[in-house]
This record gives sequence, structure tokens and C-alpha cells, in this order.
Amino acid sequence: MLWHLVLPFKITFWTLGIALGIAVLAAPALQKKRSRIFLWGFPMVLVSFIPSCSLVMHFVDKSRFGVFEYDVPQTISDPRVERYLPTDAREVTVDRFASGYRARYLIESDVLEDWFDAVWEEFGEYSVNGKSPPEFITVTNEIFDRKFSGLGWPRPSEVVFYQGPIAENGAGFAIWYDAETGFAYETATHW
Repeated sequence: MLWHLVLPFKITFWTLGIALGIAVLAAPALQKKRSRIFLWGFPMVLVSFIPSCSLVMHFVDKSRFGVFEYDVPQTISDPRVERYLPTDAREVTVDRFASGYRARYLIESDVLEDWFDAVWEEFGEYSVNGKSPPEFITVTNEIFDRKFSGLGWPRPSEVVFYQGPIAENGAGFAIWYDAETGFAYETATHW
């Protein structure tokens, strides 16, 4: 659940730790006592840790969260996203955020159904509810805006809805497939 905080924490911890270590080791060259440098430096590291971590997180998040476009899912390099994207998808657009993602991709209906069945075969035993058959639904502006607002994707009118396995912690995915255009719209959550 807090996986996105780990990388900024590690970068900040090691950067400040190494900077303090270098300052302590360089103290004799500056005609200072190492213990004095450590006693002044350690509280400064503690006080600057949270602001530094926030700054690092700001820059790291720019490269891992947001809207990205890929030719195929294999180039995404994020197992949390690749896990619930069909490998045969093309023209993939992913809006990644800390707790999940929204995606749009081009795929044939029979390939999507085969992939969907394979996902249920692999992860179905961990789902809190059973597999329901795909169903035709009409997508209203309200539903589409709630799920995909701000992305500028065209709203399909009729879709086939696929509900993937949902784990006890809420991780899972859902797909709205527009057979007319061949585009699938997906929402997924992970912890």
C-alpha cells in the first residue's frame, strides 16, 4: 500500500547518510574533530530528512506517475501495470498513479477474451467473488467521467464489461471493451 514511498525514502536515506559520512571523514582535513562534525551533522540530517524526502519524491513521481504512451505493454517496465494488461495490446496509453492505473489500448475481441479467461485461470482462486460472464452495458457520461475523466478519450456508447478477479485487499481490474472501435478501457488498483 505504501510501496511508492520506499524509493524516495531509500534515495534520501542513503544520500544524507553518505553526505554525513563524507563530512565526518573529511573533518580532520578541515581541522575539526570528527565527533563535533557528527554531533552537529546528525541533527541537521534528521531535520532535513522529511523535506529532502518530499523533494526527492516530487521528482521521482514525475517519471513514474502520469500519462504515458507505449507501442506494446512489454515496454512499460512496471510489473503492477503489466500484470493486468494483455500482452497483445497495441497503442497503449496508461495513466499511472500510486494506487493503480487507467489504460486504453487497441485489441481484438477474441484475443481479449482468451487473455481474460487465462487471467481468471491464474488468479481466480484469490478472488473474493466468482467470475461473472462479460455483459453488454451502455456507458453514460457520468460513468465514463467517473472512471476516465481528464484523459480526453472518446466515450464509447455500448461496451462489453469484463470484471477481473478482485483480491481481499481490493487489488484487481475491470475492462470496458468497445467492439466498434476495438479499444479497451481499463481501470486497475493495486496495493
